[in-house]
Amino acid sequence: MSNKVFKILFGILVILATSLLTYYHETDKTPFNDDLFFWALLFGAVAALIDGSLGMAYGVTGTAFLLGYGISPVKAVAYVHIAEIFVSGSTGLNHWKIGNIDTKLFKKLLIPGIIGAILGALIIAKVKIPYLSIIISIYLLFMGIFLIAKAYSKIKLQFKQKNSVVIPLAVTGGFVDGAGGGGWGPVVTTSLLGGKMEPKKVIGTVNASEFFINLASAVSLLFLVKVTDWEALAGLIIGGFLVAPYAARVTSKMSVKMILTFVGLLITIISLKKIFNFFI
Repeated sequence: MSNKVFKILFGILVILATSLLTYYHETDKTPFNDDLFFWALLFGAVAALIDGSLGMAYGVTGTAFLLGYGISPVKAVAYVHIAEIFVSGSTGLNHWKIGNIDTKLFKKLLIPGIIGAILGALIIAKVKIPYLSIIISIYLLFMGIFLIAKAYSKIKLQFKQKNSVVIPLAVTGGFVDGAGGGGWGPVVTTSLLGGKMEPKKVIGTVNASEFFINLASAVSLLFLVKVTDWEALAGLIIGGFLVAPYAARVTSKMSVKMILTFVGLLITIISLKKIFNFFI
């Protein structure tokens, strides 16, 4: 893809993000929460840095932060998916630009992943689940522990890229992501790594398909959830925009073990704090 086309597509994402934030700023009359905005900005940048280099963990990092800040689980999941449209769009375009996309795998992941994401979003928004915040925090706790374990041991969940395997995997990854605020990368990327395809092709393809998974979840949730904490949404989007195009370059000197350990500990600590506060 030429640089000109890449810049045009990236510019469209910037315009969409700016329009969205302007709309919520004009319609929301509550005072600006600068504390929430700057923390979301920081976590949005960190999450985009991690996701761009590993192909996973943006959603679980962002959701863990929002839940830890006190935002309701349904809104936390909605905000993360809306923000991740722009972040995954940016990283996906970069992977496309440098040729890290496998078209065949992309097509296998796309439709099943979208179906799973919509189902997950509908369930979290419409089904009244008692103690939902704690349930998601426990899920995120296990995701954090999983990432730490993956950093220090060779966890093998590799699958052959046959339709009979990839389709259920994509549905599962999409559902977990749509319902829990994250999981597409950890479920799908981890499962496909180690096969015959180059790791950068797996990461690039899963990242590119993630844009459409997030779009499906976000559109579904926008019909069901009212956005009120627009500072959180603005911070996540802007923080992600600042870092996403350069994530791979920035993390080139960092080991995968270091990144996985950092994000795993971060998610684990935030989730434990949320669970601890619930029971005391």
